[in-house]
Amino acid sequence: MEKYIGIDISKATLDLYDGEKSYKVNNNTQGFAFIRKLTKHKKDLVLIFEPTGVYAYALIAYCEKHGIRAIIVGSKEARDYARSIKQRSKTDKIDAKVLYRYRTQVSAEAITVPSLNSRVIQITQRRNVYDNYRHTIIQLNNLLEATLKEDKHLIRSIKKQIAHLEKAADALLKEIEKLLTKEEEQKQALKHLKTIPGIGHKSALALLLEFMRYPHAKSKEMVALMGLDPVLKDSGQFKGKARISKQGGTHLRTKLYMPTVVAIRHNDRLRVFYERLLSKGKPKKLALMAAMRKLLRIAFAVVKNNEPYRALEVA
Repeated sequence: MEKYIGIDISKATLDLYDGEKSYKVNNNTQGFAFIRKLTKHKKDLVLIFEPTGVYAYALIAYCEKHGIRAIIVGSKEARDYARSIKQRSKTDKIDAKVLYRYRTQVSAEAITVPSLNSRVIQITQRRNVYDNYRHTIIQLNNLLEATLKEDKHLIRSIKKQIAHLEKAADALLKEIEKLLTKEEEQKQALKHLKTIPGIGHKSALALLLEFMRYPHAKSKEMVALMGLDPVLKDSGQFKGKARISKQGGTHLRTKLYMPTVVAIRHNDRLRVFYERLLSKGKPKKLALMAAMRKLLRIAFAVVKNNEPYRALEVA
């Protein structure tokens, strides 16, 4: 019989709830060992927690090492569930209890031993810093344009900062590519992704990283993970408009926007698809989101089938 433990993770401590009693332990191996003692048989233990970035890495690694099963709940899922059970107060102890109750929402197939992909973590961390550099460069360029040409000292200072950040960003991008293509399989995947009209080098790197983060996902699941799955809200006589869920995958959605705009002009498959939607009276924004979803599916198929993109055959 499963022994569920709801866990709220913070930097230094873990708040636990086992259905009867609350505990607080350190977020380290001593604290993890205490959790194991809450049940006689390790195989019965199931932990429920949110993947709170770096603070959860040690616990995930411990689960992987000792074969401990877990239910990893997305932060939005946890918030939505707390609202659904009318839990308005929020403390670490309460969060652990909410996570414990979340066990009723999960199928047996979702309970697995989690794993920590250190290479993906390294790449993701570098990508986050790279994006921060690019954002800062844009801000500095905007400041440069707004600076009086007579203020040469300030202009030189801004240009120097931009040059420094450009150099740092280029170095990080090379590191990201090196880590992403460490194995021949990923090298081929990157090469195949760039055969898709509309997908450039940086877009291909972004796609490859997301596919590596979810190695067991299927095409439909990847679309949902990136928040590109369509949702519709109807109630009585009210007929809502279709829209994308936007649950997760914000980074990739941002990266795919311009490639999709390019693809509907230069990629025959996407252009025909996009124009067909418009001819049926679909709004341009909705058609563009559908094209983005299709582009993601095409990229996913190219990587999974380990083959370059095939252009649309014209009769």
